[in-house]
Amino acid sequence: MKTRLAASIALIGGLIVAQIIASIQVLISNLALYQKMIGIAQAGYLTVPGPIILPSLKSVLPAVYGGLFFTLSIGIGISLLSLVCTWMIKYTLSNRIPLTILFSILWLASLVALNWQGLVLMPSLYILLVPAAVSSLYWKLGAETLDRKDYLKLLVHILIIVLLAGVWWTQKSDTLFVNIRDRLLLSNKPGISFNNFYYRYTLYPAEVFRGLDQMLLKTYHLSIADSDLDRNRLMRKLERYNYLLIDDQTKADINISVDNIRIRLTGSRQNSVDYEISDFLKHMRTRLSDLSKHNDAYLHFRKATSLGLLLGFPLLLYCLLNVVLTAAFALFFNRHVSSITSAVGCSGLGICLLLVMPPAIQGPLEAERLTDMLASQDTQTIAAALKQIETQKSDLSQFNMSEELVHHPAITVRYWLARGFSVSGNPHDEAYLMTLMQDPHPNVACQAIYSLGKRKFKQAIPALLQIITSSDHWYIQLYAYGALRKLGWTQTASK
Repeated sequence: MKTRLAASIALIGGLIVAQIIASIQVLISNLALYQKMIGIAQAGYLTVPGPIILPSLKSVLPAVYGGLFFTLSIGIGISLLSLVCTWMIKYTLSNRIPLTILFSILWLASLVALNWQGLVLMPSLYILLVPAAVSSLYWKLGAETLDRKDYLKLLVHILIIVLLAGVWWTQKSDTLFVNIRDRLLLSNKPGISFNNFYYRYTLYPAEVFRGLDQMLLKTYHLSIADSDLDRNRLMRKLERYNYLLIDDQTKADINISVDNIRIRLTGSRQNSVDYEISDFLKHMRTRLSDLSKHNDAYLHFRKATSLGLLLGFPLLLYCLLNVVLTAAFALFFNRHVSSITSAVGCSGLGICLLLVMPPAIQGPLEAERLTDMLASQDTQTIAAALKQIETQKSDLSQFNMSEELVHHPAITVRYWLARGFSVSGNPHDEAYLMTLMQDPHPNVACQAIYSLGKRKFKQAIPALLQIITSSDHWYIQLYAYGALRKLGWTQTASK
């Protein structure tokens, strides 16, 4: 049965397959992380995620929600690429064999590259199953031939996508995603809901493909055969890098064995590195990083996921909007005209969204100008002033606005206020940060915690420890742990 919706159905099929794989992948990772945290807790250490969040690692729903990250990044990327390849094989050449062979070689090469550092089963399933679903559905449901109007529609879509990519490329900067969050998400209820969902559930999939040196807490098992090495000294130095000693060798992230003057580190994939003890103690950070690289099988998967998120997700948004607008215009025009009209509508909306992005501020602003901006009734103007104050590392106390802004209704204002306190020199601002640390919005709370750490406010240590054991938000716990480390706090076993 042929249908005009063949491309949409094929993409949906690919995303469903990707979501199933992603959910299973995140669930497996969650269960492994749960066992690891239980082992760390039994060894007498503080865990992140903490006790409030740990039970969620055994639940299916966080795995499904977390799996959406992979579905909407690598899943949509592979689905779109598979659709393009299938379309080219089906319609561009009368002899389909050359393109089929070429794409098959590229497909096999990507599979080999993905597993180059070691077999990764779940990531491989994306490459194996998603293209199979997309290609088979489109091949079966797509029209046997296309007419000139179909090619015209495709050309219009390509030109508009290129146009939008070029226009938005002008906004490319380190703060692009921050600006999108502030202007397009945190300024309205649907956007706030999306933002909150993102920050509550993205750490679950993030744990799937972290390298050893990217993990917050790492575990090791230590065996010393015949050496004069000071065991306690080695343990203290490893604790500085969040490596925690456990008894179960089979559950440790790395195994460390010491024999005479040599030390051997063995990672989870059984790849080992050997050093002289003196060299390892002197260059511990570098040596541990080398071990991580030797055992990192997810390097290419991370890159593919990042690329899918950067390119695939915006294309998915374009496709969804195009479908909605096409259906709306179809009430008034034929399908060819409505399709082209919807593409033009997508371009118009994309440009309109660009217009609400904040203009770049050239150079530092004088205190008088910042004072005027802070006194504005416009939320975005106040947030822009606070952001500029933080960028210029100006002292917030000179503006005498802190107490009023701490309770400002806008999330972006409280966010940049908390961030600005990181460079403020007034000791009274630390009380404001302790208030903002309890802010109901996680983004604000995280920045307040970050600023407390940067200010070296050691009196906050008990409150930060309390957050890790009582907060139900993983991101907040993560920031609390980072602030504790900046304040000089180090994990030591309580048992």
